[in-house]
Amino acid sequence: MYGISRLIIATLAIVGMIVVVLVYGAAESARMARFDANFAGRQVEAGALIFYEACASCHGANGEGLVGPALNAADLLISAEGETRPPRLLQKNWAGDLRSYLEGAITYGRPGTVMVAWGQSAGGPYRPDQVHAVASFIMNWGVDPGKKWGGAPERTALGGVTPVDVPVASLGEPPARDVRSAALGRYLFEGPLGCDTCHVFNGHGANVGPNLDDVVARMGRDYVYQSIINPNFFASAGHAPGAMPETFEFNLTDIEIESIIDYLETPAGVPSFETPAAEVETGPLGPENGQQLAQANGCVACHSIDGSVVIGPSWKGLWGSERQFEGGGSAIADADYLRNSILDPASQLVAGFQNLMPATYANTLTTAQIEDIISYIETLK
Repeated sequence: MYGISRLIIATLAIVGMIVVVLVYGAAESARMARFDANFAGRQVEAGALIFYEACASCHGANGEGLVGPALNAADLLISAEGETRPPRLLQKNWAGDLRSYLEGAITYGRPGTVMVAWGQSAGGPYRPDQVHAVASFIMNWGVDPGKKWGGAPERTALGGVTPVDVPVASLGEPPARDVRSAALGRYLFEGPLGCDTCHVFNGHGANVGPNLDDVVARMGRDYVYQSIINPNFFASAGHAPGAMPETFEFNLTDIEIESIIDYLETPAGVPSFETPAAEVETGPLGPENGQQLAQANGCVACHSIDGSVVIGPSWKGLWGSERQFEGGGSAIADADYLRNSILDPASQLVAGFQNLMPATYANTLTTAQIEDIISYIETLK
């Protein structure tokens, strides 16, 4: 009898434990779901803080688009009916998902544009978890049930800047992108891909990445091909890995990659697609042209004209003021100071600001264009 009682008690205890585990398990799923939701919410909040600090000046406080493209737009966030990815990703032949697209753009920037690299792996200030948080914040706009695919919202003014029509320099008639040619390679290199923003080749470009003169003869076609689709596989001496975008494998076809290598191998005689000489101004045009240039080159994305601080110092009242530098020293903001700040921004870093300004304007702006921008700044007293 005593043994039977013990058996009954043990059985009841086991059943009770099973019931407790089942009840706890059911509650745990709900608790974990709440935890995940809370964590995601905190991540979106962290991304929002970074976005308003570093991104809103270009893309708008509500993602409506200013100098940079709109991010709070259905064509970026919502897949069209019958499609697996949003239209903007499909247009760029992006093979990954929206998060990988956003995190790649944030980390590595957009070569050939004023969008700088923000990720630490590409020389920027933000850790991978911070980049992830910014992408989460942008993607959170896409959960709006009323959002449907369509155009971007209206652009609005920010930092005292009213967008003006900016003439776009023509790169000429592009070659067919489905036919391999060195001409196509040059067009991609100097145009849409902006390779010369980081690489010196054929007499011009910037020294951010390795010099590409004779690179095919020195290293071979296979090396160049692999360096394009997997840039971190071969890290060149003196150049940190991670600075070059890792997206070309998805964005470019084999024909386009081989065309770029053809151009790097035999650049002589390949036609240029730069703005025709007849359209290039030979002298300064004045403040009005400087205003257009400032917007076209993204200057007003970081420098307000109403005295507010965005990313860089405001241009309002800049002319003739005394600027204090990091590490000591100062200078009066005259034409010489502004010219040097445009050509070599890291040489005179204003106290209290980070070194985020691209050092590429010496290669992308003419002397006359720089003088026009300076004359525009002079009017903002």
